[in-house]
Amino acid sequence: MKKSYHVQINQDNLDSKFDLNSPVILHKQRGFSLVEIMVASTISIIILLAASSTFLTTYKLKEQVKTRINYEQDVRNAANLLRSDARQLGNFSCKNPPTTNNLNNIFNGSFTDTNNKQFLSTTFTDRIVGFNPTSGNQPLIMTYINEQYASTLVSTDCNSDIPNAINRVDAAVYMVGTTTSDTVPGLYRVNYSGGRWSAPQLLVSNVSNIQYSFDYDGHSEKHASTKCPQPLAGVGSSVQIVDNIKKNSLDFNFDKPPVLIKATLTIKQSQANVDNVNYVINAMVRQGEVCINNQVK
Repeated sequence: MKKSYHVQINQDNLDSKFDLNSPVILHKQRGFSLVEIMVASTISIIILLAASSTFLTTYKLKEQVKTRINYEQDVRNAANLLRSDARQLGNFSCKNPPTTNNLNNIFNGSFTDTNNKQFLSTTFTDRIVGFNPTSGNQPLIMTYINEQYASTLVSTDCNSDIPNAINRVDAAVYMVGTTTSDTVPGLYRVNYSGGRWSAPQLLVSNVSNIQYSFDYDGHSEKHASTKCPQPLAGVGSSVQIVDNIKKNSLDFNFDKPPVLIKATLTIKQSQANVDNVNYVINAMVRQGEVCINNQVK
C-alpha cells in the first residue's frame, strides 16, 4: 500500500511537468538576430585578415632571411676558392716562370700585353664548352704551377724552364655567364689542369656583375725603392702607407702580382633592382710585390 502511494505521487509530479499551461512550456526560445550574426562575422573576418597579414609578412621576412643566408654561404665558399687560387698565383716553385709568350700560347689571347709579367690577366677569349660569358663583366685568370708536378721536383730541377708547360701550368678562371643547363647568370669557376678545361662550376647564382680592383701596396714605380712607404716626420711616427689601387685593370709597372685582389659581386636577389646586394671578397696574394726595408721585393 505504501509503495503504490509513492508511485501515485511521482505520476502527479510527472503530469505537472508536462502541463500545457506551465510557463516553462509557454516561454519561447530566442536565437541570434541577423544584425548580431553580421557583426560577429565582420569581427571574425577582421581578425582573420589581421592574422593572415601577420603570417604572410612573417613568412616573407623568413624567406628573405633564408635567401640572404644561402647567398652569404655561397659567397663564403667562392671566397675560399678565390683566396686559395690567389695564394697559388705566381707560384712556379723553383722553376723559371713561363714567359708572357708561353702563357699566351697556353691561354689564347689572355696575356697579349708583353709587359704583363704578373701571371694574372683580366682578358680571356678561349671558348669554354657549354658556357656563355655575360658582356660587361671582367674575367679573372690566375696561373700557377701544377701541384702534383711541383711535388716531384728536386734541387737539380731548379732554375730551369718548365718542360711541356702546357701540361705543367694550371689556371683558374672566374667568369659571370650562363650555361646550356642554366640560363640564370651566375659566377662560375673553370679550372685548367693537364692541358684541359674542366666543366664550369657554379659558385654563386644570380650574379649580374663582377668587377675587380688590384692593390700594389703604395709604390708606383718599377724597382724604385725610393717610392716605398717612408716614415713620417717626427719621433715615433708610423710608416705612411698610400694604397695604389688599380680598379678594373692591372698595373704593368710591376713584375709581380698585386698584394691584394678585391672582387665585388652584384647579386640580384629578386626581380626588383632595389634588392641588388654587393658582396666584396678580399684575397691576399702570397707572391705579391711589397716593400721591405725600403726595397721592392
